[in-house]
Amino acid sequence: MTEFYGLPNAGEFWHWTNALHFVLVGLAGGIALLAALLQLRGHEEARRYTLLALLFIALDLFVLWAESPARFRFTHVWLFLSFRPQSPIWWGAWGLALAFLSSGLLYLEKGPRKPLAWILLLFSLVALSYPGMALAVNGNRPLWNALLAGLFPLTALVLALGVAALLRSGWALYPLRLLAGASLLLALLYPLTLSPEAREHLWEEGGLLYGLLLLLGLGVFWRERLAPWAGLLAAAGLRALLVAVGQWQGFGL
Repeated sequence: MTEFYGLPNAGEFWHWTNALHFVLVGLAGGIALLAALLQLRGHEEARRYTLLALLFIALDLFVLWAESPARFRFTHVWLFLSFRPQSPIWWGAWGLALAFLSSGLLYLEKGPRKPLAWILLLFSLVALSYPGMALAVNGNRPLWNALLAGLFPLTALVLALGVAALLRSGWALYPLRLLAGASLLLALLYPLTLSPEAREHLWEEGGLLYGLLLLLGLGVFWRERLAPWAGLLAAAGLRALLVAVGQWQGFGL
């Protein structure tokens, strides 16, 4: 699968459902990480966030299945029957599946809580990391560079903390603002890491929206009740925009 979307002259191969996946997988991985940390601390909200992790992982896996042209042939099973550690998508498939399994056992209170929480923490980190890595390995896509391997996990945590702040978890607002600030800094630096041709394409195809999303992201530092919405919308928009616009291959490719 990585080989397919890394091929020269493959054209655009992802659509709005794939952009939706890159938002949902950020929510799934981020909420799973919060659930694991809360479980390890024995926090009173741990069970609620474990259920949320289950729901977001299930929704994301459903979207992945539904958008695939091979959905009724179930050919995605090969991801679980193969051993391909060089492929970020292989890691992502196993990370999501095992995060779902461990969070399910935690929610049902089947098995030792702390070991399961550590397992959930590990595979939530895999789910957080894989989208940015899956983009960064594509040398034929000039807009998908190594900086995305840092930007995508950060925006995933902003998504999760935005949900937590909307659920009125008092501990969520400070880290939301901290990680949103780090995300905005990377997003500001990102165009400077591109080639002149790639930067020109970004401005032509999504420059106005990119700028508006950065301005929206600054809303996390404004009123407390608006901060979660600003973080959620800015992080989701940046992820979807970079997936959609980044399929461009550049001149001569």
